Amino acid sequence: MNLLFSSFTPHPSALSMSTRHPIAPPPDAPPESLTSFPLIDAPITEDALTRLQSDHTLHVLLISAFVVNLVLLAYLALRFEVLPDPLPLHFDASGLPDRIEAKGGIFGLPIIGMIIFVSNAGLGVIVHRWQRAAALLLAGGASIAQILMWFAAISIVGGIY
Repeated sequence: MNLLFSSFTPHPSALSMSTRHPIAPPPDAPPESLTSFPLIDAPITEDALTRLQSDHTLHVLLISAFVVNLVLLAYLALRFEVLPDPLPLHFDASGLPDRIEAKGGIFGLPIIGMIIFVSNAGLGVIVHRWQRAAALLLAGGASIAQILMWFAAISIVGGIY
């Protein structure tokens, strides 16, 4: 019976999160005591904000992803005049182009990269207060996505120069 009760929360505020583990009241706690437990969606505490501000690894990953995306945008803007119009933007398994658009379509790469960056950075900041590792994985994923955008841009443009 305790297993069933511990896996089911009878009240929305019966389960809350500490920085590492869930906290739940004992099974025999009166319903009035459930309001004394903090809610999961409590505002960010000063401690969580301090940990977020002092996480240099997270900062390096997010800043590097943002800078790599901006450098990609600048590179494509510099190469824009010499690109052929129309430009093949996607290739099939045999290497033949299967998506040809105007050369302005190349700017879809940094736009997609920025969408990935913003979503991963936002989620990373949100989950950092509970799981630093998850926040670092999201930030690292954003950085890897930016590098993959570079590979795609170089293969479409035909080289770095």
